Amino acid sequence: MSARTDSGRSVAATRRLGVGRTAVVSCDDGAGSGGDGDRGMVPFALIAVVLLLGSVVYANTLALGGPVVVDTAADDALDRAESVGRPAVRAAATAAAREAALHPVTTPANTTVGRALDPDRPFRDALRLRIALASAEALANARTDAGGVTATASLPAVDSPNDVRAAIERVSVAPLANGTAMRVTVRNVTLTATRGGEAVATRKVNYNVAMALPVLAMHDRTVAYETRLNRSPFEGPGLGRALTWRLWSVAQARGTAQYLGAPISNVLASRHVELSTNAASLRAQGTTYGRSDPAGRAAMIRATGRVGAQDLLVPAMDSGPSWTGRVLDAGETATARTDGSPSTEPADDRWGPSGGAAGADDISVGVNATADRAFIAFLDDDSADGFDAAVRGAYRSQATRRVSVIGATRAQRPPPSSPGPNWALLSERDDQRIVVVDRESRRDGSARSVADERRTVAVRHRVTRRWTRSGSIRTTTATWTDRYRVRVTLSVEYAPTTGPERPTAPTYVRGGPLDGPNLADVPAAARAELLPPGAADREARAAIRARTNEAGFGHATADRTIVHGDRPAGLDDWVYRDLIGLRERVRNVSVPVSRSAVAAGEANAARRLATAIRSRRATLVDAPETYDGAADRARVAARAGYVDAVLADLDARAGGSTARNEEYLDRIGEIRGDADDRIDDLARVAAAATAPEPAPAGRWHAGEVTLTPRGTPGYLPVTAVDSEHVGSLAPGESVHPLAARNTNLFAVPTGDAADAVTDAALPEKRTASLPEAGRALVAANRTAAATNTSSSPDGDHDSARATLQRRVTDELRAVDLRALAVLDRRTSLSREDRIAAVRAANRRWSAPGERTAAVVNGSYATAVARAATVRAGPGDGDEIDRDRLALRLRVETADTATNASVDVPEGIRAGTVDETRAARRAALRRAAKRAGSNATERLHKRYGKGKLGPVLAGLPVAPVPGYWYATVNVWDVEVAGAYPRFAVTAPVGGPDGGDGRVRYVRDGRNVTVDVDGDGSAERLGRSERVTFRTWTVVVVVVPAGPSGVGDVDGNADERSAGWPCPSVPNGSGTATATDVPGCPRSGGE
Repeated sequence: MSARTDSGRSVAATRRLGVGRTAVVSCDDGAGSGGDGDRGMVPFALIAVVLLLGSVVYANTLALGGPVVVDTAADDALDRAESVGRPAVRAAATAAAREAALHPVTTPANTTVGRALDPDRPFRDALRLRIALASAEALANARTDAGGVTATASLPAVDSPNDVRAAIERVSVAPLANGTAMRVTVRNVTLTATRGGEAVATRKVNYNVAMALPVLAMHDRTVAYETRLNRSPFEGPGLGRALTWRLWSVAQARGTAQYLGAPISNVLASRHVELSTNAASLRAQGTTYGRSDPAGRAAMIRATGRVGAQDLLVPAMDSGPSWTGRVLDAGETATARTDGSPSTEPADDRWGPSGGAAGADDISVGVNATADRAFIAFLDDDSADGFDAAVRGAYRSQATRRVSVIGATRAQRPPPSSPGPNWALLSERDDQRIVVVDRESRRDGSARSVADERRTVAVRHRVTRRWTRSGSIRTTTATWTDRYRVRVTLSVEYAPTTGPERPTAPTYVRGGPLDGPNLADVPAAARAELLPPGAADREARAAIRARTNEAGFGHATADRTIVHGDRPAGLDDWVYRDLIGLRERVRNVSVPVSRSAVAAGEANAARRLATAIRSRRATLVDAPETYDGAADRARVAARAGYVDAVLADLDARAGGSTARNEEYLDRIGEIRGDADDRIDDLARVAAAATAPEPAPAGRWHAGEVTLTPRGTPGYLPVTAVDSEHVGSLAPGESVHPLAARNTNLFAVPTGDAADAVTDAALPEKRTASLPEAGRALVAANRTAAATNTSSSPDGDHDSARATLQRRVTDELRAVDLRALAVLDRRTSLSREDRIAAVRAANRRWSAPGERTAAVVNGSYATAVARAATVRAGPGDGDEIDRDRLALRLRVETADTATNASVDVPEGIRAGTVDETRAARRAALRRAAKRAGSNATERLHKRYGKGKLGPVLAGLPVAPVPGYWYATVNVWDVEVAGAYPRFAVTAPVGGPDGGDGRVRYVRDGRNVTVDVDGDGSAERLGRSERVTFRTWTVVVVVVPAGPSGVGDVDGNADERSAGWPCPSVPNGSGTATATDVPGCPRSGGE
């Protein structure tokens, strides 16, 4: 807007630029103004000035308007919520940690929740889960308000067991101060601020809190303690080494006393093993926790005194429940009076992993007789896995007959044609006749194409129509012909079912390694089966008939059948001969097996052999890149089938736990395998163990943390423990928390010393299998020859040897009868020739002991087979027949010998006869010489001209005949134990600021927790008891003398009442075998 004044000036409209400020812009209308065309034009400089002034005025206006109001209530509420959440998380984590220690998970359950735990770290994952659940609950109750805004903290909900892993991952725990405290981190906590029910702000935070709870140290130290208890003497510091040096000292002292004439009949008894085991376990507690169980120490003191007294006054001492009460009652009373002062028992930490026990000694285990048994099973198997099926499968072909319509010429059906006017069609009838009107045979030259027949098939149609008019009937006929081209083919395809997949060439032509039919007869057999004379016409007509009234091409049918080609006459023998070499290669396959694993019953040689053969299977089968015809494939298929039969036999043996236990029992009384050539290492363990100072658990802000282990009972006896000492037992029930066994290798009588010849089913008789009795007889004869004297003036030993010889001879008659039965089944020899063959073989071994050994090693079977084939005459005694016969004789006579039972006379003494362990004598001689050191050299000078006489117990060490340096004896000791309840306690600050305690308990119970808040607890896992099993070997050497050294009380295999599996209370208060290594796994309470 503008207005003009009287003076002719134009005044611009007033424009408000700010509060109380206006600007008027005017311009002159005089000359040079450009006239009316320039009216309203403003210079750009003036515009710039106006804009500058306007911005200044606007800024001043804002400044004069006052401060901007900001709402901080939401941030304040979130800050308060974050502050409140931290102590809530700390309190929740503390409570969760206490629960996790009171109910530790050492083995996860096979449940959805249990599988969410890391099987290698179940305790830590269970702890993290408890912290996550407790923190979520604590944070849900932490609410804050600020300025009308409410703030809450939350963790993602655990709505089902499937959410457990995510909850665990939100929490981490880390040890502080050697595990005596820990840092907990809870991640992804969501803080939410709401006003009037609407979320106005959120924040993600992590909480890091430290807690003075030693639950990680409690668990880790207990795992370390259990590990030490389960260590063997060669695996590092632990119970095995501690037992070694304690028992060597005890046995050497008592053995020397026995040699000097003290009335000691049992050099190493279960009470010594019990005392040494508990002393060693308390020693391990002191090393691991810094102190040991006070009740256990008190009981240990009393047990030590009573064992010492019993060794002097055996008839006056108690055993069984009386022993348990006298040892544990004082110990349990002492528990209340004894504080948790540090243990002062010595510990054996000096022995590190690379100490004197380093090294290994494996034994070689071969396939051996399994190769023969699998071979016979393979030959006799009538199923698809047998020899015949393997060979026959290589000659298998599939014949296929195909019939197809390849062309058609259709004629038109004549329409109805009235015979005249006014005739009405009454009915129609169609008839047809199918005939072959042309034949053609073709061949494409391929061996797989057997026939290609072409047929022209005519379908001659005839329609008969009836007409009617005024009661009259007239009939008319019309004909037409359709023509079809039909193809009938017959082909064969090689379809073997055995042998590794490889191409085979040539096929369907005569040839191959035996120049046999090689499937050349298959096409003719296929034609006879599927396309005999006249079949092509029939199939062609049938194909057209099946089409009914369909038109077109492509109709086809196929019929198949399996055809096996003829095999060359010498194929089976050729394949068998090839298998003989393979059988011997498989027989010689061997694997090293740890001697310690064999001794503990943990080795599985069959599984290792199966693995070795599987790894060499391709080499053993030796399949070529291309088979040289069907016969070559049959040969390789038989090799593969035999290898698979061996693997099946080995797998069956590996799968049976009884086989492993029987292998262990077969070696009862022998020195533990992995100590065979390492007795010097055990001697160094016995001589050099030292005692380091116990290490404290750690320190935290409040000072040193004290961990005190407490077992129930604190001292583990081999006798029964009743409910007075184990509170979870029902009245009248008892458990055996410690089981021990010690076996004296060279004791008396022979039935005890040579436990391998003891018939467990008839303990009142001393029996042996025929091979064992034969070895004993050989040993008796050799010892008698070496001593050149009987054990007593009346010749008792000679009489015993004669009795044993007579009994072995009687059992060998059963072997001869079995051999005659095999000859009767497998040869055409007459009865007289069969008997002559067996007698001829027996003449090779004049003594029954040597003949028994020949039966065991297969020489007897080979000799019988050779004698039989010689009597069979030419043509019936070739290599194949002889091998078949020897193989069956070897297997069946060995079975008869093993199953035979021989009563071993009591008069044969271990000191005279113990050659059943001849393979170990060299190592024992070397050990005895080293252990005796210079003393044996003096004994050599003193007794150098003496002869080996009868020894009451022990093995006379004679490097050369006629020299007796010393007598050595060996004890194999094994212990297994389980604490019904094992707890670790530590003083910590209580929640009210006072003193408190945290407890870590291992009692075998199941552990549950309600993860999803539905009121039903889910099973997390199990708190396994502290269990252990270990072993050692004890060697005692005394100077040469008639008394020897060893157990002479008739019980060389001494087992405590709870052997082999210690028992513990179950959920109902009764006793159950616990899952000590080597025992069946028990369920949780």
